[in-house]
Amino acid sequence: MNDKEKVVLVAGLGRFGQSLCKTLAEQGRQVIAVDRSRQFVEEMADIVDLAVQADVTDSEALVKVGAKEADIGIVAIGGNIEASILATTILKDLEIPYVIARAQNTVHARVLARVGANRVVFPERDMGERLALLLVHPWMSHFAQVPGSRFYVGEIRPLPEMVGKTLPELNFRARYNAVVLSINRTGERFIPGADTVIEASDMIFVAGEREDLEKWVEE
Repeated sequence: MNDKEKVVLVAGLGRFGQSLCKTLAEQGRQVIAVDRSRQFVEEMADIVDLAVQADVTDSEALVKVGAKEADIGIVAIGGNIEASILATTILKDLEIPYVIARAQNTVHARVLARVGANRVVFPERDMGERLALLLVHPWMSHFAQVPGSRFYVGEIRPLPEMVGKTLPELNFRARYNAVVLSINRTGERFIPGADTVIEASDMIFVAGEREDLEKWVEE
């Protein structure tokens, strides 16, 4: 089964849950959206495959909406920590293979991990950190962090001294501890070879740690 065939259950349709549903739907994923709020469910009805008004802390209700068919469960509940923990426990009891849960703080995160969450996320904290980094390092607006790692990927322009040289001559790995993944040249992206010569108008798609990429930008 490829990723697009996997069924994702989103429990909790606040701003975070709705954002998840919209993005997953845009990417062609099959989504079951569940919340006790009729308003939230109606807002998602035309976006996801199935939007159902139900109590996400009620095991029988989740079974009825097809929770056991889900490959991934996301507990997107916001302020109600008790409901978040209970919903996570239920999704694991229903044997959903991979459960992601939203945490409010580190204590909440530890409890979620103990009841079986495969991954715990802190959307508010991560968003705050991302905003702070963008304020300090504006260039990072063109980069995305690889989940669960210190690596960032994105496009960056070549420095003047890079123009006219090949990748082996530039030796990005030794100089910046970065890997060149592809090059965007006049709207066409390609994987460069050893004989590819960098042009001034190129956009180089690279992967590396923030501190190393920052050296490139600051030069």
